[in-house]
Amino acid sequence: MKLSFKVRTAAMTTLLIAAVAAVSVAGMLLMSRSVADTRTQQELIKAVERNVDEVEYKSGVLEIEDDFAYYAGGVYCDVYSSELERIGGETPSDLLSDAELSAGKLRKMHSGDSEYYIYDTRLDFIKYEYEIDVISGQIIKYEAGVAESEALEAQPYRPTRFDGGVSSDEAVAIALAHAGVSADKAKIISVELPAYSDRQVFAVQFTCDEPLYPPVWIRGVYPAGAAESAFGTVISIIFYILPLFLILSAVGAYLLARRTIRPVKEITDSARAISSGSDLSKRIKVPDGSAEITDLVRTFNDMLERLESSFESEKRFTSDASHELRTPLAVIKAECEYALGANADEADRLEALESVSKQGDKMAQLVDALLAVSRAEQGRGRLKLERLDIGETVRDICDGFVTDKGISLTCTAGNGLSVLADRALIGRLLDNLLSNAVRYGREGGKIEVTVTRVGDNAEIKVSDDGIGIAQEDIPKIWDRFYRADPSRSSDGFGLGLALVRQIALLHSGSVGVESRLDDGSTFTVTLPLDK
Repeated sequence: MKLSFKVRTAAMTTLLIAAVAAVSVAGMLLMSRSVADTRTQQELIKAVERNVDEVEYKSGVLEIEDDFAYYAGGVYCDVYSSELERIGGETPSDLLSDAELSAGKLRKMHSGDSEYYIYDTRLDFIKYEYEIDVISGQIIKYEAGVAESEALEAQPYRPTRFDGGVSSDEAVAIALAHAGVSADKAKIISVELPAYSDRQVFAVQFTCDEPLYPPVWIRGVYPAGAAESAFGTVISIIFYILPLFLILSAVGAYLLARRTIRPVKEITDSARAISSGSDLSKRIKVPDGSAEITDLVRTFNDMLERLESSFESEKRFTSDASHELRTPLAVIKAECEYALGANADEADRLEALESVSKQGDKMAQLVDALLAVSRAEQGRGRLKLERLDIGETVRDICDGFVTDKGISLTCTAGNGLSVLADRALIGRLLDNLLSNAVRYGREGGKIEVTVTRVGDNAEIKVSDDGIGIAQEDIPKIWDRFYRADPSRSSDGFGLGLALVRQIALLHSGSVGVESRLDDGSTFTVTLPLDK
């Protein structure tokens, strides 16, 4: 069973959408997974780094602040010693790892059926903060913490001394002595006088490249299953939505194809109705829609117009040809019957044969003329075009033309007017015009031929002083088999001027006539110049 255009279009569109959707979804899934992994890793690192400032030594004792986030955003954070002993944390036992500590490295680990990411950072307590009473020089409190690089720049301070108390330089010496750090190994960051309501102290900050307290580690753990679960949920949603999307796409593609093909169906129905009937004058209605459909309808209508013209021409041609052939055939039949009769003698038979021969010549001329018109109507593709000096060509034809009835022929044609034309057809065109002028010319009359340039065209005029043409007959003289003489008694078949017009049209030219009854005629042929 052959599928309709609508079904095939909808199917192909749906398959294309499915292919594009499959590739897009696959790409999105791969990208989403990569992005999800990257975000998971970034969140893990951030969660660990946020807890760094929450671990410090106070008065020599390691303390984990209450703001330390043991669990946040799916990330577990624990504090370990360098010997991998957990100091604090809430990580489930199945996610605990005995993997060695490695600062700044993100790793993916397995524990049984569990898979998880871990990230370790080492806390080196190299920044020290002391508060020293300005009067007694006693150490009020001291802390050791992790120093950020941007906080390690030394701030200039002005030496200060209180009456009966210690100076700022003495406060620094007290802090270094307590920490057991020589002055050459310490870097003084700042010495300030914070404004306390109950006392005055020197706040001394310094760093030492050799930590005075053992380092600790923060390990972040993020179960990979959480990311996998979210990724799986996304996949499930996609596989539920994708079939529905494809079904909607198929329905939409079918409706769109049906809407698109509707004007074509209307064109088909109209063309079928015209072809099944006998009235070729009907035309397909031009629909409102796309330019392509409009062009198609106009092309069909142009074709129908040509078909109608062709059929009408053929009908007229058949009718006229039958009429023209009826007379010679009737004469031939009558002469044959007379020659075969019992009363015909040898002279009668010879006379009959001469009449038959004459009528046969007339029919041959008619057939030749019909062939000439038919070949001319076959189109420009059969022309043997060459560059002609039309003035010289016309002079040559006029020089070889023989007139009768005492008619004189003069030709005025200059040189230098070139046209692209078929020499044989141009000769036939001019010969027909000259023959027509002689046929309808007066005894002792004249024919004048001129070739001139008019704009971008060469203009050939053939004038005579013959019997002329009635005004009502002028539009009809270019039709095949038309003769102004109703009796059709004059020589010729009425094909000469039809052939002249067809030859001019084949050369992208035109023909015209100016005439009055009993006052002669002037036929004009215009041909484009070859630039």
